[in-house]
Amino acid sequence: MIEERAIVSRMASGAVWVRAFGPESCPRCAEGRGCGGGVLAKLVGRHRPEIQVQGTLRNLSVGDTVIVGVDEGVVMQASLWVYAIPLAGMFALGAFAHLVLAAHDLLVAAFGLSGLVAGFGLTRWAGERAEHSARFRPSLLRREPASDTCARIGDL
Repeated sequence: MIEERAIVSRMASGAVWVRAFGPESCPRCAEGRGCGGGVLAKLVGRHRPEIQVQGTLRNLSVGDTVIVGVDEGVVMQASLWVYAIPLAGMFALGAFAHLVLAAHDLLVAAFGLSGLVAGFGLTRWAGERAEHSARFRPSLLRREPASDTCARIGDL
């Protein structure tokens, strides 16, 4: 199980939504001495989407810091979809144009690009379907003990 710290952003009808801490909440990353996540976060922006999680904890309230977890198999499956499916589409259509149609190199490249775009479209479609599946939703594991973290719900 891959674990990550998050802040409870809202609760409604027994459902809990969280926002993950970003690398900018780590003082070392923010100074540029960490893994580089803080620098990347500054370039990309600080907006963190709300994610609905499975489960609940007693006496949980908005603003609490919690630990959420995602199964490693789900992450591996998502990685396969994001990387392998578009590449497979590119190679399949490029090979089709080259071997079956005996097309010119420019047309082979166009077919390959079309396969890549189709693979990204298929990945997006699968992601939208997975978004509604409880299997792909992170689980609420435990409450993080109160500490003097620099991230607050307003910062996320």
